[in-house]
Amino acid sequence: MRRVGFVFASALFLLPITALADVIFSDGTFNLANYSESTPFVSGTVNSFQQCASCGNPGTALQINTTAPTGNGSYSQGFINNTFAYNPLTQGTISSISASADKNLGINYAGTGFGNTFRPTIEQDGIFYLAAIPGPTLNTGAGGGSTGYNTISRSGLVATDFQQYDFTTGSFIALIHPNFAGDAMLFGLTQITQIVGGPTNAALFAEYDNLHLDIAPVPEPASLVLFGSALAGLGLVRRRKRKHV
Repeated sequence: MRRVGFVFASALFLLPITALADVIFSDGTFNLANYSESTPFVSGTVNSFQQCASCGNPGTALQINTTAPTGNGSYSQGFINNTFAYNPLTQGTISSISASADKNLGINYAGTGFGNTFRPTIEQDGIFYLAAIPGPTLNTGAGGGSTGYNTISRSGLVATDFQQYDFTTGSFIALIHPNFAGDAMLFGLTQITQIVGGPTNAALFAEYDNLHLDIAPVPEPASLVLFGSALAGLGLVRRRKRKHV
């Protein structure tokens, strides 16, 4: 009976890890009826956004336009897809997030080294958290130009890659991150535009298509699921041994 108990206990530690299925969110149309927009931060700019019917990669896309009448200004706004919902309390603690989007960035004047960043965004308990994934910089000649569509992506994003952002002030709040084991989350993206030293009516556009998010939960050992019954089985073996002594 002792050998039976030993084999039973040993088998417990050989049970495989149970991997929860990833949750995939994707959007290749950007129907704005599915989105909520944050309160925008605006300083010295005029802004608009739309679901553009023919500027996607391919098809429709999210197009965001910013103009700085004096050549200097900034703008930021979050776009949260209300169908991209994940609840760690019921679906499992998040291990990591992989994010990608196709982005086309353009301006109407000459310049070099314009930043081109994709910012996957989490809204949790009414607070916004942004990650930063850099893409190819934009360099243009006279009359401006664009990057064309590039897929900007990163895998393995963890909670500390996302930093709280305050849209009322247009600034990040250091060392505050989402809780990957906490309350329900919604996902989307944020565009942050800064125009410095541009000409009169400097204009910038950003187009996004094929947003893709892969939410990977923390794996759960199968042994944890059966641990209680395993202990009960070991106890039964021990009681039977005592009964026959």
